[in-house]
Amino acid sequence: MTRAKPTVLVVSYFAPPQLNAEAILVWKTLRELASHFRLRLVTSDERAGSDARLQLPDAVDVIRSRTWKPTAYKPRRALEKLMGLVVDENYLWAKATHLGANESQCDVIYSRSQPGASHILALGIKRRTGRPWVAQFSDPWANNPYHVHHTSRRKLFNQRMEQAVVEEADVLIFPTAEIQEMYERSYPALPLAQKSVILPHHFTPELYPNAVARAPELVDKLVFSYLGDFYGARSPEPFLAGLHKAVAAEPAMAARTVVQFFGNVEAKFADLVAQSPVPVHRGRVSYLESLNMMRQADVLLLIDAPSANGRNPFLASKLIDYLGAGRRILGITDEQGTAADILRQHGHFVVSPCDVDGVEKGIRRCFAEFQSGVANQIAIPEEFTTQHVVGRLAELMERLLHK
Repeated sequence: MTRAKPTVLVVSYFAPPQLNAEAILVWKTLRELASHFRLRLVTSDERAGSDARLQLPDAVDVIRSRTWKPTAYKPRRALEKLMGLVVDENYLWAKATHLGANESQCDVIYSRSQPGASHILALGIKRRTGRPWVAQFSDPWANNPYHVHHTSRRKLFNQRMEQAVVEEADVLIFPTAEIQEMYERSYPALPLAQKSVILPHHFTPELYPNAVARAPELVDKLVFSYLGDFYGARSPEPFLAGLHKAVAAEPAMAARTVVQFFGNVEAKFADLVAQSPVPVHRGRVSYLESLNMMRQADVLLLIDAPSANGRNPFLASKLIDYLGAGRRILGITDEQGTAADILRQHGHFVVSPCDVDGVEKGIRRCFAEFQSGVANQIAIPEEFTTQHVVGRLAELMERLLHK
């Protein structure tokens, strides 16, 4: 007799057809996880920025719970800003979602963040059902270095909820060793190392186009492409400053180089972009279209904000998608950390955002590769495929079920 697949209750505020980095990760994860388990997903009914092409498998039972937010953009943002002073912006969703019998009809609870509200809802389900619980963190929660704007009341709320989650979850998943270490330092009295696992983000090979056709104006040009937004401390300045120096040193680059920025560029960076020594094409594309743009590029740009200590704790899901595209990557990121380690391990270039001369050198190396015709001969690492990474997640859940 064939054994029935165990049921995993997935808790994630963000999920398709929503369109942001976390929803895309959920989409790729559940497409593969559905081959291992029966899946029941509880998510929000938020529809801002949706993409109908990101379809979950038909076998996934989806429960969309109310966010209790106004539909109109401005009132919704005003409510989020007000709530965010003291609690998670999506706290009402977590506290008002009641699944009834669906809670007990699962074998494993699997929650993802950001936002932390996903873990808050899963914590309540864990307490009511006692089911084994896997909590996965894409970014730090209470000690996120980019959340310096949080009030003291909000910080206390985050710390209290985070401590409850890391205490009561059976398994904790982090994308980098740096983030795991951050949690171990925050909760030295808890045995976090014994129940923590590092799983990176992943790319899905079949989502990339096989055939790539460039626009006529890009033919025979060295194309640098950046996929993502420039905002806050994440600036195009390190790359553009290095580009100015590279073109001054090698004037032939000016006529043979194009830069593409796909995403929002804050107004404060407009003059920097306008003064670029080579043409800068700007636009916005969907996630699936972004994979096509990656394949069209010669060099993909990872541009991170510099950290205070020179060690980047984060792992951008965009970087892993870049690896799947099989193109040269110029990583303008801290020279210490998981992102830099991955780039070096797979033969890509790494330079600090604070090192303009190093950025110039990296750009000129990319141009030399382009001229020699080896720019696109980049191996694609199999260990970051969705099948491999989510397969490890499935194995972890199976072991938890049989413990």
